[in-house]
Amino acid sequence: MGWSRGRRARGVAVVAAAVVVLLAGCGGSSDSGQPPGTTPGGAPVAAPCPLAALDAATKPVEVVVWHFLQAKTGEALTQIVDRYNASQSKVHVRLESQGTSNDEVWKKYQSSIKAKDLPAVAILDDTVTQQMIDSDTVLPAQSCIEADHYDMSDFLPTAKAYYTVQGVLYPASLNLSGALLYYNQNHFRRAGLAPDDAPKTLDDVRRDAEKIKAAGVVDKPVVLQLSPALIEMFLTGDHQAIVDNDNGRGPGKTGAAAFDTATTVGFFRWVRSMVDDGLLDALPQTSGQIGHYLAMANQKASMTIETSTAATSVEAFLKGDLKADALPGGPPTSVDTSTLAIGAAPVPGISAPGKLAMGGGAWYITKTTPPEVQAAAWDFTKYFNSVESQVTWNLVGSYLPYRMSAAKDAVLLDRWTSTLSGRWLAIAYDELLNGVDPAFPGPLIGPYDQVREAMRTGVDDLIYKGATPEAAVTRAADGTTKALQQYDSGGF
Repeated sequence: MGWSRGRRARGVAVVAAAVVVLLAGCGGSSDSGQPPGTTPGGAPVAAPCPLAALDAATKPVEVVVWHFLQAKTGEALTQIVDRYNASQSKVHVRLESQGTSNDEVWKKYQSSIKAKDLPAVAILDDTVTQQMIDSDTVLPAQSCIEADHYDMSDFLPTAKAYYTVQGVLYPASLNLSGALLYYNQNHFRRAGLAPDDAPKTLDDVRRDAEKIKAAGVVDKPVVLQLSPALIEMFLTGDHQAIVDNDNGRGPGKTGAAAFDTATTVGFFRWVRSMVDDGLLDALPQTSGQIGHYLAMANQKASMTIETSTAATSVEAFLKGDLKADALPGGPPTSVDTSTLAIGAAPVPGISAPGKLAMGGGAWYITKTTPPEVQAAAWDFTKYFNSVESQVTWNLVGSYLPYRMSAAKDAVLLDRWTSTLSGRWLAIAYDELLNGVDPAFPGPLIGPYDQVREAMRTGVDDLIYKGATPEAAVTRAADGTTKALQQYDSGGF
C-alpha cells in the first residue's frame, strides 16, 4: 500500500533493504453513471482528450515519464516500457527518474509548472491527488475514457472510487499496494499461540502480545512506526472520516477535521496503554525509518505492520538477483535466521481484519504538452493497463493489479499460491478487493503534508510528552483544521 508518504514515499528500495533483513531466513461503458463527457452535475469534463492527434503525427512521438520507482518496481516499469516501445513505432516512451521518493518528484513537478516544462506523465502518490487537480495541469483520464469508449468495468472499483472526484476519474493508471501484519510464527508457538492464527483486531493484538510477553519470548512484542498514514488506515477502515465535507469528497468546502471522536480517542488510548504496559515499541516517523523491521529481524519484536510492495524485492535479494549496493546503506546486517519463521496476515483492524484505506500511486497525464503527446501518453497508459502488463507489474514489481482480470491470470495465480511473496500479495489484493469500501475509500485532502504533520504532532504529544489521548487527538484535529483553512484561503 509504496504505502503513501510515510507508507509509500520512501523509495521501495528502503523498504526492501529492511524487509530483506526481516525475512532473510524464511470499448464499452465508462462506469461513471453520468452522460458521456459530463460530471454528475451535467458540466463538461475539462480538457478534452485529443485522440486524433496521434493518428495525425508524421513522426514518432516521445512520451517522458517522471517516476521515483526503485529496485524491482523500477525494473518492472522498464520491462513494460521496453515491450511497449518494441510493439509499435508511433510512440517512444522515455523514463526519467526524479529521485527515490514522491516528495522529490512532487517538488520537481511543482517547480516545473512555473517553468512550463512538465513531462507527459507523472507518477505520484495518493497524497497529492487534490493538489494535482487544483494545479490545473492534468488531462483527466475521464476525458480519454469517454472519447475512446474505453471499458472500465474490469478495473478495481475501490481504486477507481478513491481517485474519482465529483464524477471525474483523474489518473490514467495506478500503483496499488496494501498493508500486512508481519509476525514471527515461532514466537507465537513459544507463547502457546497457534502460529497460523494471527490477531484479527487490535484487541487481539493486545491479547497475543500479553501472552508473548508473559512467556518471556520478547520484552516488547509489538513494534510500530506510528505514522499518520498508519493511523489514517485504522480510522478509515473503521469508517471514521478524517475531514468534513464527506471526508473531503463532497461538493462543499473542506474546512475542518472530523476525527476528534470517540473512535480516534479509543485508538489513541489503545496505543497509550500498549506503551504503558510494555507491549508496544512506538517508533517515530523519520526518513528511512526501518527500526521496526530490524527489531523483527533481530527477534526483538514479534509483530509489525508495513507495506506489501517489497515482496518481490525480498525474494530477488534472497536469490541474489537484487544487488545489495542498490539498497540504501548497503547490504543488510547479518542476522541469525535459523529460528526466523515470518508469516503475514491481513492487518488487524479496530473492529475487523483487513479493513484499510485505499492508497498507492497514480499516473497523471499532463495537459501542458502538445496534443499528440497527450494522445500518445494515453496510448501508452492503455498498454500499461493491459492484462499482460498488470501481471508483470505484480509478479516483478509487487504492485497489485488494477485490472481485476489480471488477478485471474494462470501464471499470476500460480505465483500467488506457490511462493512466499505471492501468498502475501494475494492477501493484500483481497484486502483491496474486499477490505476497502468503495463508498468510503479514504480522505481527499489538499494540504496533506500539513494535515499529516498535525497528526504527527498529536502522536508525539501522546507518546513522548505525556498528553492524554483526548488532548492528543484534539491537538491533531486543531492543527488539521488550521491547515485546511490556510489551504482554502491560499489555494494551490
